[in-house]
Amino acid sequence: MRLTRQQRIRFGILFVVVALFLVVIAGRLVHLQVFNHSRYSEIVEGQSAGEVVIPAARGLIYDRNGLVVAENIARSSLYAYPASKSELGRVERYVEKLLGLESGTARARFGLAPHRFRWIKRDLDDELAAAIAADAPRGLYLREENRRSYPFGLVGKQILGFTDIDNCGQSGLELARDSSLAGKHGVADVRRDGLRNTFRVNEKALLKPVPGRSVVLTADWRLQQILEEELRAAVHKHNAKLGMAVFLDCNNGDILAMAHFDPEERNPERPTKLRTVSDQFEPGSVFKVITAAGLLDAGLVDFADSVYCEEGLWRIGRRTLHDDKKLGWLRFRDVMELSSNIGVAKLVLPLGGEQLYQTARRFGMGRKLRIGLPGEARGRLASPERWSDYTVAALAMGHSVAVNAAQMAVAMAAIANGGELLRPQLILGRVDDDGYVTGRQKRELIARVTKESSADTLRAVLRGVVERGTATLVNSPVVKIAGKTGTAEIPDLENRCYFKNKFMSSFAGFFPSERPLVAGIVVLTEPHPIHYGGWTAGPAFRKIAERYMVLNPDFIAVPERTLVERGGEFENTVEVPDFLGRRVEKARLLAMKKGIKLRRNAEEGQVIWQFPAADRLVMKGDEILVAVAEPEETQPRMPDLKGLSVREASAFLDFVGSRFEIEGRGRVVHQSIRPGQVVSEKSVCRLRCRAT
Repeated sequence: MRLTRQQRIRFGILFVVVALFLVVIAGRLVHLQVFNHSRYSEIVEGQSAGEVVIPAARGLIYDRNGLVVAENIARSSLYAYPASKSELGRVERYVEKLLGLESGTARARFGLAPHRFRWIKRDLDDELAAAIAADAPRGLYLREENRRSYPFGLVGKQILGFTDIDNCGQSGLELARDSSLAGKHGVADVRRDGLRNTFRVNEKALLKPVPGRSVVLTADWRLQQILEEELRAAVHKHNAKLGMAVFLDCNNGDILAMAHFDPEERNPERPTKLRTVSDQFEPGSVFKVITAAGLLDAGLVDFADSVYCEEGLWRIGRRTLHDDKKLGWLRFRDVMELSSNIGVAKLVLPLGGEQLYQTARRFGMGRKLRIGLPGEARGRLASPERWSDYTVAALAMGHSVAVNAAQMAVAMAAIANGGELLRPQLILGRVDDDGYVTGRQKRELIARVTKESSADTLRAVLRGVVERGTATLVNSPVVKIAGKTGTAEIPDLENRCYFKNKFMSSFAGFFPSERPLVAGIVVLTEPHPIHYGGWTAGPAFRKIAERYMVLNPDFIAVPERTLVERGGEFENTVEVPDFLGRRVEKARLLAMKKGIKLRRNAEEGQVIWQFPAADRLVMKGDEILVAVAEPEETQPRMPDLKGLSVREASAFLDFVGSRFEIEGRGRVVHQSIRPGQVVSEKSVCRLRCRAT
C-alpha cells in the first residue's frame, strides 16, 4: 500500500523527533559517563558503601574463686532510618502503636526524619524483638548490642558499679577500670543494595575489635553475700539509718568484702558511691586500739599496769570526762576491756599529743589508702599548734578525728598481722588471652606501724574485750574473735558540739584470734533504742564471721589453687595436722614429717588441745603447742611457756580456765607455775614477759 504525501510527512517528522531524542539521550549519557564520571562515582560509592562499628566485648569480672560477677549478654535495640516521607509515615504510625503513644507524637518525640538515624528503644526483651522483626515496616531496624549483666543481682553492686546504655562505666569498678574493661571497637566494610539491605563485603574486619581485659577481684562473693545479708538485718533490727562493713585478709591486704546498706537508698541498682570508702565518721572507742599501740611502743604501759579511774568522773582542765560505770583501780588490760575513757586519758597524757598524732598518722589516719575506687575520702586528723590535755584525751578516745570504715579495718588488720600496715587490694590480677590469671598485685607494705611485741600484747588484750569486756555478745563457739567496741556521739557541726542522743556504733576486730586471717569492721549509724557497739555492731560482726567459717571451712587451710596461683609466697609453709586424740609419740612423729615441732606439757598421754588449730598455715620449723593428758586425768599439766608470745601463752591458760597475770610484754621469760604442775581453774599463773 502506497503512503500518501501527508502520511510520509508525518512519518518524517516522527523520525526526526525520535532521532533528536536519541541524540539528546546519547549526549546526556556522554555527559554523565565522560565529563561527570568522577563526581557521580563518588555519589554512588557514598550511597552504597560505608563502614560500620563492631563493638568490642567488655571484659568480664570474676571474684577470687572464679565466679563470674559481671558478664555480657546480647540484646536487640530498635532504631529508625526512613529513606522517604512515605517510609517516615509508616515508621511513625508503627512506633506510636508499639509504644502506646498518641497519634502524631512520635515524629517530634524521636526527631524522626528521612535519612536520619534515631534510636527508638534499646535493650529489648527477646519476645518483643522477635515480634518487631516479624512485622516492622521498612525504615525500622534491629541492631544487636552487648549489655552488661550481673548474675548475682545487687550483691556486690556497690563495688562493681554499673554501665550506661552505651556500656560505658559510670561508677565503682566499672568506672575506675573502664579504659581496660571496655576494649577497643573495630570497623567493618559494608555495602547496600537497591533495597538498602546492608551486607559485609569481606569476612575480615578493616580493624578488628580488641576485647576488654577481664579482671579477677580479691573479693569473695560468698562472704560478700553474707556481709550484705547480715548488715541489712542489723540495720533493720536496731533501727539504724545506715550500716557499713569491710572485711579483708589481714596478712596480704586483699579486700574480701565490703558494702553499705541504706534503707532509704533510691536506686540500689545504680549506686553512685561506696560509703565504706567515701563517708567519714568519728570512730570513738575503736580508736583506742591505735592509742594503746602508741603507749606500748613508748614503753609507758604493760599488761598489768594499773590506773585509778576516778569512779567514773574526772575533771580535766575545764572539761569533765565520764565513764559509763563507776570504775576504780584498773589494770591496763581492764581499761581496754571495759573501755574506760578516764583510764585511757590518764595513760595517754605522758605520751603527749604530738606522739599520739604521729602514731595515728602511721596507722593511715588522714590519708588516702588508694583502694582503686572513685570517691575515696582521706579522713581528717587535725594537728593543732598547741595540745591541751583535753585535746590529747579526746583524740585518744577517737574524737577530733574522722575516718572511713576501710581505714579502721586496715588499721585493725595491722594489729592482727603483727604491726604491718598493708595497702588494701581490690584487684587480684587480670586474665590473659589463654585464660590464666596474670599480673597478681604484690603485697604492698605501707609502713610498720607498731612493734611486733606491742601487737602481740594487743591481740591478747582484744581477745579479753570479747571474753570479759564490752563485747561479750561477740564471743562465739564457732570461731574465736578479738576486737574493740566503739560507741561515739555524732558531732553537731552546726552548733559545734555533740548530739546526746545520736551515736555511731561499731565493732572492729579479727578472727581467728589465735592466728588472725580476717580483719574487719561493722558500723551502724544512729541505732536505737540500744546504741552500744557491743550490743549492735558486735553481734553482726560475729554472725558474719560464724557464717563465713561454717560455709567455707577450707578458707583457713587455704585452697590448693590459691597456693598454686600465689606460687613462692607459700613455698615454706605447711598445714598444721590434726593432733587431737593422738598419742603424743605419734603426734611428734607426724610433726617431724611435716617439718614442724611440738611443745608439749607431758611426755606421755593423748593430745587434748593444740595451738594453732588444725589446717592453719604455719612456717616450716614453727612450734605447735599441745596439751597432753591421760584419759583419767581431769586437768592438764602446765607446759613450759618460756619463749612463747603473750598470745600463745594466754591461749593455753584460757583453754584450761586458769586465771593469769602478765607483767611486761613480748615473750615469756618466767612463769610462776612450774612446767609439769597440775593446772586448775583456781590457779593463778603469773607470767613475766620481755620484748625481744
